[in-house]
Amino acid sequence: MLKNIFGTVYNFSPQTFILPNDFRSFVASFQAMGDKKAIWICKPAELSRGRGISLVTDLAQLAYEQKSIIQLYIPNPLLIRGYKWDMRIYVLVTTMRPLTVFLYKEGIARFSSDRYDTKRLGNVFSHLTNTSINK
Repeated sequence: MLKNIFGTVYNFSPQTFILPNDFRSFVASFQAMGDKKAIWICKPAELSRGRGISLVTDLAQLAYEQKSIIQLYIPNPLLIRGYKWDMRIYVLVTTMRPLTVFLYKEGIARFSSDRYDTKRLGNVFSHLTNTSINK
């Protein structure tokens, strides 16, 4: 939706669908990729700590029992020494017009436990940076 509003300025977000509402659109997009063998990440809504997240390369693998978000998996993520990572930063937006944003000076960097490897899609320690999984 934001890509429709902001165009190429908002080209950093992967293709995303909300299931089950967008199921037909997702299938059309999945099939349009043909033989590219794209990887999709499916995240159940209303869960935490990385529970229920799966990587999908075939429609038959897709199993969702609740509302889920499915996104095209970024094929070439920025790695640090071969590990996936993310930054958790905290921002407070107090007004939209004028936009007033406060950025908390401390944040955290989270890393996967195993090196990134798309040949082992079932290895959550390679693909998720969630601290509950990587303890």
